[in-house]
Amino acid sequence: MQTRDWLMTDHSLADDPIESFTDLSDEERTNLALVFTQLQGWVKQDVDQVLSVMAEDGVYYDITGEPAVGHAGIREFGNGWIEAVPDFTPYIEAVCVQGNTVCDMGRIRGTITKGFFGMPATGKKFDCQYMQACFIENGKIKYVRDHWNAPDMFEQVGWDIAGLKR
Repeated sequence: MQTRDWLMTDHSLADDPIESFTDLSDEERTNLALVFTQLQGWVKQDVDQVLSVMAEDGVYYDITGEPAVGHAGIREFGNGWIEAVPDFTPYIEAVCVQGNTVCDMGRIRGTITKGFFGMPATGKKFDCQYMQACFIENGKIKYVRDHWNAPDMFEQVGWDIAGLKR
């Protein structure tokens, strides 16, 4: 892969102690900790950890598909990612927290080892830009929206971009 100008670091902020985010209120630090727990669940390929901080009726909306609703839907979505991309890793390079809203950005990496939501396994790696917005209610993540550079990923793994059409 080529070095990209937007790469900031290989260090993920999600690995930092939550106490190190001293410019946040206690509530904001608590909300950021929920999001970091969710992100670390993806790193560990642990859907149960992701679900541990999601509201029972929470929504996980990845821009390339239909929203996953509730724990059962999020589990199905998460298991699909983990099965297809067992080395999936988000790297968080920046965060923005305001009250009950947490946004993080960076990149995601992985290798497509199995079929991926209707697309074939290629065995190829990807590394692309990523951004996530999370909304917290009553101490749980109520809504997540993931945005990532799907056209770039599709090109890297050898998929036809027409596969993104709905």
